[in-house]
Amino acid sequence: MFKFLLRTTLIAVAFAFAVPLISGAQFHGDWIGASVTSLVFNVLFLGLEWLLGAIVFGINISTLGLGVIITSGLKFVATLLAPSVALYGTAQLMPRFLEISSFSPVAIVVGLMFGGVLWATAPSKKAR
Repeated sequence: MFKFLLRTTLIAVAFAFAVPLISGAQFHGDWIGASVTSLVFNVLFLGLEWLLGAIVFGINISTLGLGVIITSGLKFVATLLAPSVALYGTAQLMPRFLEISSFSPVAIVVGLMFGGVLWATAPSKKAR
């Protein structure tokens, strides 16, 4: 729970201060708008992660494990592009607060920046 709050706070700070520095991306709002936009982004990102996990699981099960060859590359590309897709979806859901001029290269660049924050605040897997 603490990691999710930290992630939401860091993404809200990125929306408020870092997104306006990137050409083609604009954020309009105060810190409350940044927090709400960050919450929507995180929910979309988590939903997208679960969807991609279900697709990869289905491919691996249906091919009796041979699909790992295909899905490992797919998983790597999806990990890089998932924040961009979630960001573009957030911009479509909340046009009053966030404007993204195009998916490529604006949403990809901002998504890679957000991907660093998401990676740094990812929940750690505890060793048993």
